[in-house]
Amino acid sequence: CADLAGRTEVSKCKKADTDDCAASFAWKDESSGLARLCFGPEDGETKCSDTEVEGCLPPPSPPPSSPPPLTCNDLAGRTEIPDKSCRKADSGDCSSFFKWKDAASGVARLCHGPEPGSSKCSGQLVSGCTPPSVPPFAPPPTPPPPSAPPPLTCSDLAGRIEIKKCKKADSEACHDYYEVKDAAKHKYKLCYAKGGKSKCARRRSMICLPTSAPTAAPTAAPTSAPTSAPASPSPPRTPPFSPEGAPKLPPSVPPPQPPLPPSPPPSPPPCGVRIEFDRDESEADHVSDINNLGGFPGPSPTATAAACDGAFGTGVEPPPGGCPCGCGCVCSGLAPAPGTPQQLRFSKVASLYDGSHQTEPVRVLDLILTNETEYTPWSSMRNGREGKRLGEVSVAANTDTRFKFRFADSNDTDGTPVAVAYGFDFCLFDIDTGVGGSLVESVEACGSLNYFHHGGGKNGIPEGRGYLCDNIKVDGYLEITTPSAGCTLVTGLREGTGADNPATWDDVVVDPDGDLTCEAYDMCPSSGVSGFARGPGDRVVDIQTCATDGSEEAGLFPSSIDVSPWLRGKPMRYTMPKFVCFTFPAGTSSFELTYRVGLGASAPYYGRNFFFSGASVIAPDDACGSSPA
Repeated sequence: CADLAGRTEVSKCKKADTDDCAASFAWKDESSGLARLCFGPEDGETKCSDTEVEGCLPPPSPPPSSPPPLTCNDLAGRTEIPDKSCRKADSGDCSSFFKWKDAASGVARLCHGPEPGSSKCSGQLVSGCTPPSVPPFAPPPTPPPPSAPPPLTCSDLAGRIEIKKCKKADSEACHDYYEVKDAAKHKYKLCYAKGGKSKCARRRSMICLPTSAPTAAPTAAPTSAPTSAPASPSPPRTPPFSPEGAPKLPPSVPPPQPPLPPSPPPSPPPCGVRIEFDRDESEADHVSDINNLGGFPGPSPTATAAACDGAFGTGVEPPPGGCPCGCGCVCSGLAPAPGTPQQLRFSKVASLYDGSHQTEPVRVLDLILTNETEYTPWSSMRNGREGKRLGEVSVAANTDTRFKFRFADSNDTDGTPVAVAYGFDFCLFDIDTGVGGSLVESVEACGSLNYFHHGGGKNGIPEGRGYLCDNIKVDGYLEITTPSAGCTLVTGLREGTGADNPATWDDVVVDPDGDLTCEAYDMCPSSGVSGFARGPGDRVVDIQTCATDGSEEAGLFPSSIDVSPWLRGKPMRYTMPKFVCFTFPAGTSSFELTYRVGLGASAPYYGRNFFFSGASVIAPDDACGSSPA
């Protein structure tokens, strides 16, 4: 029994580490003190053996490890978790987060861990933290208040185009559109661009009565000198919103203002394919999604990610039949309904435009994802729509899976593939590695026409991709190779953490409105330092002293632009260079991507999440030709 001291308990000696069998033991009957001490392997064996001893008392438990001596200085570079506890932080990156307990008195809770035997982050209180001691990265500054609507009047209705909803209008030409609230009561709403918003807003309802044509002024008599005949007065232009046969204004109403000059012509109607996973909260398209990839249930209207209780710990045997949601999530009892297809079906995410209408697509399709080879998630509760803005799939460490993506009509439950008439871009985000170069992510695409990223691509930056920057280089971030004819393999090279993940297309490209320019990527912050130590144990170190070493890649995400809050004030190089887009040809009904995740640093090896979406700007396509009349 004396040999029990210092050993680690395992379920069976056959499960012990064969390089150090003598460091483990297993209880056969703890109540009677009967234990099995591991030893070996014996000659000709590949696993540890055991011998029974009896009358043993349980070894004393080691004292609980005390939390690290955290201080207010450790607040630097962390991301605040609003309205949540440290237990809700990313357990793979606890030290990147904190929560104010009482900001007014400077009391904060710094996240750390997970502690031994736990799968979630812990928190430690520190006090005396004042706002000046917190770096500009965290907490993110409050965004500026939204700008007030412009003083729009009925005269602004002239020359505008009627649209069903302002939020569906072209966001680059909001002032070209209006909504009809109640035509019979002459109620209208004018669309306008609202600061900090990506979609058009609408002015409150206005009553704009139809007007009669003003009486033309008499023409002056000609002089005795020969002159050309006076020009006839131009007939007044009736606003496009004046219904025929409408009553005239009463005499007490002042005469109408002269018509405004015509508005510039709107931008050409879109033509091509747009694949996007975001939906307005008021719309419920995503409730028709099927989330059962490979038979592993994911979030649904009846089962959310909150049902995931945490990962199975090291040395814990999976339940009979394996892990129902992947071993990164304990979700027993959430089996999908009988007969649910083993697929991840995103409803109404692919919109087809033929250039005949400014805002409405001619057809909307579903995108169905199935695994063509064996699939193991780390946590299937991460599968689906990431914040309703990107698609997401979880893949366990040390596995690779070939996935098929196919388009189908929403009302076709069989999911018959539908060929799209135009070429399209499909993009993969956050391709990187875990801490210490573990959990390397890679994606392989076959059958694409082209690929591109910041700084270039197969044939340089393609035409019509003005959101890319020549000065953002992917060297050192992505390795791009051709493993076989017609196939492209993209492998992540740079370490990343959960705190640098993008959640929208806008997190990885420059802003077409000019709020974020390519030049900002190489701009040294006023502090002269760009970056901070992050990740578990602050082991991911990417810090530039740009005040002396040059400002290349030193730019930070401004706090005033519309990017994900956790990225504001952080270096753009942590996020922007790690994505790639593949261009697929017209006539494509399905395409395949192979996801690979390398081995983790230690058991249970964890996994990674792949993010994907179409490009937010429709790719130019020769099949569109000139815009139809």
